[in-house]
Amino acid sequence: MTTAPETFRYRLASPAGSVFPGAHPGQMVSSGQLFKRHEPLIAAPDPRRIDLRASVLDPFGSYQVRVYQQKSTLDVYLIADLSASMSFSGSLNKQQILIDFLLSAASSAFSYGDSFGFIGCGRQLEQRWLLPGCRQMGRVRALAKNLENHVLAQGCESLPQTARLLPASRALVFLLSDFHFGTDRLKTLMHGLSRHDVIPLVLWDSAEYLDLPPWGLIRFQDMENGATRTLFMRPALKQKIVRAFEQRRRQLQQAFRAFGAEPLFIDGRYKAEHIDHYFQQRAA
Repeated sequence: MTTAPETFRYRLASPAGSVFPGAHPGQMVSSGQLFKRHEPLIAAPDPRRIDLRASVLDPFGSYQVRVYQQKSTLDVYLIADLSASMSFSGSLNKQQILIDFLLSAASSAFSYGDSFGFIGCGRQLEQRWLLPGCRQMGRVRALAKNLENHVLAQGCESLPQTARLLPASRALVFLLSDFHFGTDRLKTLMHGLSRHDVIPLVLWDSAEYLDLPPWGLIRFQDMENGATRTLFMRPALKQKIVRAFEQRRRQLQQAFRAFGAEPLFIDGRYKAEHIDHYFQQRAA
């Protein structure tokens, strides 16, 4: 029997703009539990919600009605880097973590009654890796199965093209990649996604830098172009590699924070509780 995907809880940083009732605080006013403001009876014709005290205090003598914040649905999307570097398998398998998160994010969205969509990015956008917003777990599982059998190829140049495939209203967008590409492309991507609530998920593997041996001959391979290089590993060189990754971490944090997004670094096995903790910290 297939194990049910782990789920996590999420929320937008600001009220959702959807007109459809759902589970998240929205911008619309309708039936709800959270008081938003008073409006004249003529603007909100519901005599059941007349507030007598506010009506007596109104300087214009009009009846005042209590209106409430409507909870709304949310569009959730996962934009994933499908370049060759995402097939790296060291202490963990990046491609498997991508699939695990895909199923987890979809299951979490459906538990809220939200829609879920997926955009996979290689050199070009291919129809087989595009899943418009839906509420059908069967379609997500079929996509995950195809990803499991797919050999990732070089390049993710299509990442900046994803903005046009997202809904016009503000959506929650998970952006999953190892981000082993230039800062200019990253800035172009984030600028295109600026109207959405973006959660960058940086997928690294400790085998790429932390777990290197202090001594010995090591053969490195560039996953994108296939080029190989053999180096004599020594403590000083290992520390240089570790420092380079630490510097890259700071660069990514600065680049994302410039667009109001805080990255979450995943350098171990995927656990839904890490996403829970991320949203709890963001709401604090």
